[in-house]
Amino acid sequence: MDINPFDAIVVGSGATGGVATLTLAEQGIRVLVIEAGPQIKRNEASSYEPKDTLNRLSGIISKKHAIQSQHPGYWKNNPNLYTNELNHPYSQSKEKPFLWTQGKQYGGRSLTWGGITLRFSPDDFHPSKKDGYGPDWPITYNELSPHYDFIEKFCGIYGQKDNIEEVPNGKYIGEIPLTSNESIFGNQVKSKLNYPFIQSRGFDRNSSVKEDQWPRSSSVGTTFKKALSTGNVQILSNHLVESFETDKITELATKIIIVNLENGQRISLNCDLIMLCASTISTLRILLNSETKSNSSGFKDTSGNLGKYLMDHISICRFFSIPNTIQTKINSNSYPDLSGAGSFFIPFGSNLPKPESINFLRGYGIWGAIDRLGIPKFLQKELNSSTGFLIAHGEVLPRKENSVTLSKRTDSWGIPIPHIEFKWSENELNMAKHMESTIRDSIKAADGKIRRMDELINIPYVGLFTEKSIALSGNPPPPGYYIHEVGGAAMGFSEEESVVNKSNQLWRCKNVLVLDGACWPTSSWQSPTLTMMAISRRACLNIKKT
Repeated sequence: MDINPFDAIVVGSGATGGVATLTLAEQGIRVLVIEAGPQIKRNEASSYEPKDTLNRLSGIISKKHAIQSQHPGYWKNNPNLYTNELNHPYSQSKEKPFLWTQGKQYGGRSLTWGGITLRFSPDDFHPSKKDGYGPDWPITYNELSPHYDFIEKFCGIYGQKDNIEEVPNGKYIGEIPLTSNESIFGNQVKSKLNYPFIQSRGFDRNSSVKEDQWPRSSSVGTTFKKALSTGNVQILSNHLVESFETDKITELATKIIIVNLENGQRISLNCDLIMLCASTISTLRILLNSETKSNSSGFKDTSGNLGKYLMDHISICRFFSIPNTIQTKINSNSYPDLSGAGSFFIPFGSNLPKPESINFLRGYGIWGAIDRLGIPKFLQKELNSSTGFLIAHGEVLPRKENSVTLSKRTDSWGIPIPHIEFKWSENELNMAKHMESTIRDSIKAADGKIRRMDELINIPYVGLFTEKSIALSGNPPPPGYYIHEVGGAAMGFSEEESVVNKSNQLWRCKNVLVLDGACWPTSSWQSPTLTMMAISRRACLNIKKT
């Protein structure tokens, strides 16, 4: 294998891997990026109809996308950006379903990311100070704030400074206007219910848009593009990291074992520094395979918490219609794009309405949009109304029994697959009921009505498809549905209670850093990717070239 000399290995090329690679490369550190999937061209990531629909049907019939097809993004993005589940399986309990979405290609899941970038609030880093439950973060908002600043300015984030405590202001390059009906909706929920309402913050488009250049919401369109220009980066595609080995005396990682997915050959690479950015569950799989419990040359997790305290966001989704006014009528060819910034939020956090009815800990926020679903007028059943959606995302408490372990089963290359155990607790289910009530009140305030998709769209047999949809069932979708999983290798204040320290290093094996969502001790309620990227940059700036 032709690999140039390198100083550090970054595992994964998604959002956090891109930030890690750029930050290290700009310091003169030579980086080898190991990506489990192939390098793809820009036009291979865009959506093309009816080709994509045929590929989706093929993915479902062949069962290579049996699980991931439940995710709403699968029906918007190019289905080829979702991993073949037959080649990369995982196990779970039938009574505890978990929908794991994987993106094994250069750019990872940043190619299908919705592009919402809300900051954590200062209180989100020490939630137990308010309710006494669980751990706090060993870092503060002030420590992360300059890295939020950098990511937002470098990537080109749109937003508006609303001065809301639950979602601090960021560095924005402009605003994506609300639709007329979104503005009316916002005015109604603010005036009638006193709810907070803001234009969302994020990117203006995602990778499904057909353009020559990669969008800035993708790592290949921003961080990797800049990192490659330094001359300090090389990318090794189609290689899956199995584990790493440590020196028994120094306890530092010395080798990383990778598998060529095209021929099954195992390769051992000497390494001085490993940055794990493979996405939460994939990173946990590597760590579990590298721990002394399963690898005689592995590292020691003193806390006993590796793989435990997995979290996600509990969610409720509702579609609705609201009456159109003369000034808000639009033609079928002028629908604005739905995007991270092209949408809105009702950002409650823990400052929730109807406090007398709250029988759960932590909080949630509601994402929504109106007139952005691109439904042509000739398919709409109600021509004098507009269609919107509201999706509430709520914080999930860290609980030891929600976990990732290694299955006795192996994949096609003989590597143990992850086994996921996750179930909503009473706390989350009570929160979901409160979400449902708040969503109903919001829609009612705007003179709208909750609708099923078959009540909104005039397509024959649409009900046959929507009646089995997890998102439209009326109950909270299973964990994993919105791809916000975090935890399992939490950072903390001591090695007796956490897997990594405040610098993202394994406590005993300090040249291995966990930079993706696996290092989170709590989940908060905001979309996690921006915070993951900021954490990755902070940790990598502490690495000095030797």
